[in-house]
Amino acid sequence: MRIYKFLTAAVVAAAGVLSLASCGGGQKTENAEASESAVENVADHAVTVLEKGAAIAPEESKLVVIDFNATWCGPCRQFAPTFDKVAGDFASKAVFYSVDVDVHPELAAQYGVQNIPTVAYVKPDGSYTTTVGLLSEQDFTVAIDAALK
Repeated sequence: MRIYKFLTAAVVAAAGVLSLASCGGGQKTENAEASESAVENVADHAVTVLEKGAAIAPEESKLVVIDFNATWCGPCRQFAPTFDKVAGDFASKAVFYSVDVDVHPELAAQYGVQNIPTVAYVKPDGSYTTTVGLLSEQDFTVAIDAALK
């Protein structure tokens, strides 16, 4: 019985640590509904927030970087300023989108998003890679540099 309690405590602790780096479940708040308009640009138009009814425009010569997030996700909110800053730095080499998984579940499913934040790096040929969890500015920059090669 002691081992069962120990294992249970270890599993609960591990789940808590993992939840700090990414959000897996789904909750929707009023804020998600408030963001459902056309297309909104932020960070000097470096990031396009994909709103309800909008679609990601295909790019023939640039990398497309998609941040899958949700308004209720703490790690997503922490990553947003980093995403915006790095988007500004790479605006000439890539196109950046912010996608709320509650507004666009079909797009999240298309890229196999199971936890957020997830960033997809889509090359002009349609191939892509992803990163999952809260990234530092340095790690995000390294991931974009790798995807640009």
